[in-house]
Amino acid sequence: MKMLTTTILFVFLATAVAQDHDVRLSNVGGKQGRVEVLNNGQWGTVCRDGWGFFDALVVCKQLGFPWLAKYGWKHDAGNGTGPVWLSNVRCKGSETRLDECANDGWMEHQCADAGHAAAVKCLDQDEWKDPDSIGDVHLSGGSIIPDSEGLALLKLDVVKYDNYRFMVCDHGWDIADADVICRQKGFHSAHRAITGSYFAKPTPTSVATYESYLATDFACTGNESHILQCPAKAWFQDECPTGNQAGVICNKIKEPDDFQVRLVNGTNPNEGRLEVHLNGTWGSVCQEKDNYNFAWRGSNVICKQLGLGYGLDTPSDGRFGRGSGPVMMGDYISCAGGESSLVQCYTGFKEPDKDCLSESDTYEVNVICSGPIPESRHPARLLSNLEKEIGTVLIYHDGRWGAVCSEGWTEANSEVVCRELGFGPPLSTVTYMDSGPMFLSGVSCKGDEETLDQCDRGEWYQHDCTDSMYVLLLCAVAGASSVVQSSISVLLVSLLVLTCLK
Repeated sequence: MKMLTTTILFVFLATAVAQDHDVRLSNVGGKQGRVEVLNNGQWGTVCRDGWGFFDALVVCKQLGFPWLAKYGWKHDAGNGTGPVWLSNVRCKGSETRLDECANDGWMEHQCADAGHAAAVKCLDQDEWKDPDSIGDVHLSGGSIIPDSEGLALLKLDVVKYDNYRFMVCDHGWDIADADVICRQKGFHSAHRAITGSYFAKPTPTSVATYESYLATDFACTGNESHILQCPAKAWFQDECPTGNQAGVICNKIKEPDDFQVRLVNGTNPNEGRLEVHLNGTWGSVCQEKDNYNFAWRGSNVICKQLGLGYGLDTPSDGRFGRGSGPVMMGDYISCAGGESSLVQCYTGFKEPDKDCLSESDTYEVNVICSGPIPESRHPARLLSNLEKEIGTVLIYHDGRWGAVCSEGWTEANSEVVCRELGFGPPLSTVTYMDSGPMFLSGVSCKGDEETLDQCDRGEWYQHDCTDSMYVLLLCAVAGASSVVQSSISVLLVSLLVLTCLK
């Protein structure tokens, strides 16, 4: 009687634990094995036809594992036994159980036997902590060098193709979420969590494909080692409630406590020789004369840090005298433009470079700032590394320069920009692909406005523009003949477009 009672109890417990459509692995209790499904009280297999990443991921999560191992959906666990219950399972990744996924129907399959069975290899909690076991984070739409800002795109090593990227929805996105992305990229922390349309949306190309969102409403604490460890409301969704992608602007290093910048020997507070304070000492900054990135992005970061608007020039003629202190920053300084401080543009601190200023192609940095800009004022400029009268149309807002989208752009808009910058009438307007923040769309000028910010415009960071919708404008040089204008027009536009496409 005692043996019979024990047997009945065992059967009862087994039945209570395993419910219809539950799953298990053939290596019971392990994290890898053949996938088996309970149906009508009998365990059977899943046909490997159509079996992929999302299907295996749902199985791992249903079994209590946090994630799927790299190529864990291709795991071979040998031949199975029993009936083949399912085939052509088509999970989206948001399901919590395998039986919630689309399939051909129970016992509807073309598998000859259970030997063609699906299997998985899952990650346990310890393996899950390693960011390298998940995939890479890419930042899209920001400055290409340095790669410290942009829209967050996650490449999962096991999904479909190597060029597949998941977007991140900005619904519920905050600084704690952004911190995780920045640390996963190898940076210290997040300076800003980007929502709305701060950066243009990436255009699917032969290089990368963007088809769905990783999740919405992330709730990171900020201490996670990668974004997939954070709780989220909805995983693997085709749509985002806001229609926008999340992004970040990262702090590349921990800000030194005593780091400061100042301008000295200028004729007014908005100009002077640049000096920085570090480790208790003031010293100068040495740069290469052809550091184009520093000349406009670096100077803007410096001027913004000082509360002096944006950078106008970085003259190399020594007009503000020579410094008496050491060279505190002498390596190549590369800014994206949204940094909180010049120190975030510089990650190679070492002993002051005593020989930097002895080189023929270097100079002791001087900076001329615009001076404080009223909040109601949003100047325009053209950006290129060629002549001043040609470049991407930018507008100043919230302490940095951002592009204006080509959507709705008119000849009247071009006329206003050229007039604001002191050039002749527009000669050419081209739409092309570029990178960097994009602030506005739907700008509409009548043509008689003195500045671009006097024209009707949409809301900041509210647009649906892609990274192929930047405006490249060429203005006439004031006073130049029409023959000269036409001869340089095609040449300059061709040169700049070719430069941007490299």
